[in-house]
Amino acid sequence: MTARDSRKSVGLGGAAPPEPSLPPKFTNIRAILDEDVPVGSFVNVIGVVKDCRLPMPTSRTDYKSTITLYDLSIDDESYGLNLVIFRPEAYMPQVTVGDVILVTSAKVQKYQANPLSLITNHVTSIRVYKASKIPDPPQSAKIALEPAQKGDGHVPNPEETAYVSHIYHKIDKYSLPEETEFQARAVQSLNIKRKFSLLRDVEEGKFYDLVVQVAREPYAGFDLVTLYVSDYTENPHFHPRVWEGLSEPTSGYGDPYGYTTGGGDMPREDWVGPYGKRSLQLTCFEPHSSYIRDEVKAGQWVMLRNVQIKHGKNGQFLEGFMRGERNASSTTINVHVLETRDADTIDPTLKEALRRCRDYQKKKKRQIKEVKSAQAAGLKRKASSSSGQETRLPNGKDRRKALRAVKNQEEDETPNKRGLRPDLNRHITCETHDAPSATIESILQPTVHEVTSKNQATALVLPFICGKSRASARVIDFFPPSLEDFACGRRRTEYDVLSDNEEDSEDPSSSHDEDTSSSQLIWEWRFALHLEDAALPSDAKGSGPRSRLWVLVDNPEAQCLTGLNAADLRQDPDTLNKLRERMFMLWGNLEEVKSLAAERKPTEERTEDGKQRRPGKSQPPLPKPRLQSSPAEDEREGNEETVSNSPFSCCIKQYGVYEGREGEGQWVRCFGLFGTKILV
Repeated sequence: MTARDSRKSVGLGGAAPPEPSLPPKFTNIRAILDEDVPVGSFVNVIGVVKDCRLPMPTSRTDYKSTITLYDLSIDDESYGLNLVIFRPEAYMPQVTVGDVILVTSAKVQKYQANPLSLITNHVTSIRVYKASKIPDPPQSAKIALEPAQKGDGHVPNPEETAYVSHIYHKIDKYSLPEETEFQARAVQSLNIKRKFSLLRDVEEGKFYDLVVQVAREPYAGFDLVTLYVSDYTENPHFHPRVWEGLSEPTSGYGDPYGYTTGGGDMPREDWVGPYGKRSLQLTCFEPHSSYIRDEVKAGQWVMLRNVQIKHGKNGQFLEGFMRGERNASSTTINVHVLETRDADTIDPTLKEALRRCRDYQKKKKRQIKEVKSAQAAGLKRKASSSSGQETRLPNGKDRRKALRAVKNQEEDETPNKRGLRPDLNRHITCETHDAPSATIESILQPTVHEVTSKNQATALVLPFICGKSRASARVIDFFPPSLEDFACGRRRTEYDVLSDNEEDSEDPSSSHDEDTSSSQLIWEWRFALHLEDAALPSDAKGSGPRSRLWVLVDNPEAQCLTGLNAADLRQDPDTLNKLRERMFMLWGNLEEVKSLAAERKPTEERTEDGKQRRPGKSQPPLPKPRLQSSPAEDEREGNEETVSNSPFSCCIKQYGVYEGREGEGQWVRCFGLFGTKILV
């Protein structure tokens, strides 16, 4: 109170002095909650304690405590401002309900979807006035001031001390909890344990924290929102979702992914989650429902806190419920949309959920193919049976003879007998350089597996095997024809944060249109090399054509081979030049030979309107190279007669790819390069 105010009070014949106002440089709590104060700014506040969470250890040396403050600017008892304190346990303020706290230099923060709060830093000072010692105004509250903890350097002035007495006796005490209730909540805060759970482990009558994906667009009612969420784990007490593609009555035998069982009450075009008993119906009330209406969409990953699990109205399936908190934090929003782009900051729980989601999607595609293939096979068997025609099995004696011939050939053939060339390219190395070298001719030999059925041996020729070999070969061709197309761009997906993520060729994100900018794409290597055997053919004179095969080079193996990261090679000349120099070490003058051959062609590539295509524009679809090579090709493509390069040691893996329409295609044997590196 100023001297002028004192003289005025005396002049009025002993009238009560005016009420003190909030001291200068202090901010009322309402202004902070209404976001009138910028996030990141430093403020001073004076408030009354109405809730407290006792100190809990963190992953570092500090402890964490949260105090909820209330002042005269708040007219709703459900509101309060949280002060989050990080300090060593010995320096934490000791408070009880009704204590007045004077805080200076606290930082305004926005944490997830919750209202603004304050957080301490190394310059924050917290001074506590014990409620039981605060005198009636206009007496000074200095007597109630607790000793300062280490780091609390602010010394309250008389104006601030006077306001402490005023706010304590002016505030509505009915807005504060009883002392016993306050202490019970404080003690309970120490017993809080991490309530995170997978959906497969949730039980009736308990509360959980969940990390889940929104399986369909939220359905908004008057004051609530219905969500369907999944973390791609299965719970037998959940309502099953059926895949409508096989929902006919004849498909009632069931399957582990729920494609053919359960009640399908969800339109297929709206459902982006898994099928089967993997999704939880969730009913959300205020304040969570408003946030969900505005911020949450189908396909997003969210963190949900304090979800109650219990049976729904029909008492048959478990459901989830989210209501407002029954304490001073009733405005707290327990829904937080998670970001899946940053691999360095992503929560490990979310990363595991993404991995389950990816694996489920792969299994889903595979099982749908199997179901449809089984249906198609059933129709074929039915047609074959009705025609009365039966296919006679091959003669077992001939198959056993073929098997023995293959085994004898593999045992007799050695690198020395096959005449491997000694002049290998020393600039190329592979990870299994000490392993015995195979020939491409032997790699291309079909694998025969002998099985016994009803005491009769049967030789089966396998379409492919999953195997690895080391070979000596030279490059006679490559695909795509232009080095600029050795890298391709694709749109980003949420699975990119997974270290073991592999691109799915059937995923629409693996391609892009002209409207997608280069900076928005993930660039990956993707090309193929045509290899010719360095060994002489195994015919009597050794004068026949050498065996050849195509090997695909995917992104990680191309990174290993070239030592370069993929980029838009049409916009990045530096990377393109480095790639050209390193591939020259691998294939010699092959690129020059192919370029000269292309220039000799009588016609040039032109667009539909007859104008030559401008550089930088999207290229026409390129034809695919042959995935499966014959043991001895003699196509003489790529003008290899004039190519000058040396053979090198490389690692080749064999695998299979299903090619063709579902139920009508076949397995094709493919080969890929791995563990091979150009030394620079």
